[in-house]
Amino acid sequence: MKRFKRILCYIGTDSNEAALSRAVSLAIRNEASLTIMDVIKPIPRGIVMVGDATDSQELQDIMVNDHEHALLARLAEYADTAVPIELVVATGDPATEIIRQVILADIDLVIKNADGLSAPGGAFGSVARSLLRMCPCPVWLLKPEIHGQFDRVLAAVDLDADDDVHQKLNRNILELALSIARAEQAQLHLVAAWGLWMEGPLRKRMGDETIDQMVELQQVKVRRALDELLPAGSTDNNRIQIHLHRGDPSEVIRSVADTIEADLMVMGTVCRTGVSGALVGSTADSIFSELSCSMLAIKPSGFVSPVQVAARV
Repeated sequence: MKRFKRILCYIGTDSNEAALSRAVSLAIRNEASLTIMDVIKPIPRGIVMVGDATDSQELQDIMVNDHEHALLARLAEYADTAVPIELVVATGDPATEIIRQVILADIDLVIKNADGLSAPGGAFGSVARSLLRMCPCPVWLLKPEIHGQFDRVLAAVDLDADDDVHQKLNRNILELALSIARAEQAQLHLVAAWGLWMEGPLRKRMGDETIDQMVELQQVKVRRALDELLPAGSTDNNRIQIHLHRGDPSEVIRSVADTIEADLMVMGTVCRTGVSGALVGSTADSIFSELSCSMLAIKPSGFVSPVQVAARV
C-alpha cells in the first residue's frame, strides 16, 4: 500500500503507542517520511516569573525543548527502521497547528489517537473533530482501546450523488479501503444508503403509485452506480461484502458498522457546496459523534482548509 509519501503522527508526551507504532509501520510499508508532532499550550505573555529573570518566552522555549527530548526518547525503539523522521513541537491550538504543518510540509496523511474517550463508544474529542472538519488531507483516528488489528474494514459511500466530485470521492474511499484490507488481511465491507429525496411530502402530494414508481427508478439508478463503482469480480467469493439499504444514511451506516463489528471505517467528510472547510456534511458529523470504531476520513478533491498558514510565534 504505497499511497502515502509524507505521514504526520500527532502524539502527546503522555499518550499511548498505538498511533506511533501504526504510523511507523505505514511509513515503512509506503517508503514514506514521517513527522512526529506535539503541540503544547502557550505560556501567557507577560507572566510574572518567581525567583529569576526567566521571561515567558524563555520558559516556552524550555518547555518545547523538554517535549522534543521526551519525543526523542520514545522514538529510540524505532531507530533501526530507516524511516526518515522529523520532530515538530509547536505551541498553540493543537488542531490548528497540525493543519498548518500539513499545509507547510505537504503532508498526505495524519494519524492520531481518537482523543476524548473515556469508554468504548465515546465520541471523538475536540481535536479529532476539528481535524475531520478542517484538515485538507486524510485523517486516521485510532481507537486502540477498542480494537487492535483490523479484521473488518467498512467503506461508506454515497451512491445517491451523481456529480463528479462525489463519484471521485466514492472511488477514492473504496480504493483506499481495499488497499488497507489487503495489507491487514481483513474482510472488506461496503455500505451505502439510498432513498428518494423528500419522499414523505411528495407521497402526500403525488400519490403512492407515482412515488412507488420513482422509488423503483431510484433503486435501479443506485444499483447501477454501485455496479460501476465496484471493480470487476470484487464480489466473487465475498471479496467485498455489500450492504445496500434503503433508509437514513447515518442510521444505516452506524447499524452496519455495529452489526459487522467494524474495526475501521473509511468514509468521506463533505462540506457544503461553495463553503470552504468549516462545515462537515450532516451524515459524517452524525456518524463520527457516535462511532465505536476507528475512522479514516477523506476530503473531496478541491477541498480548501480555512486554516491560514502563517509564521508560528
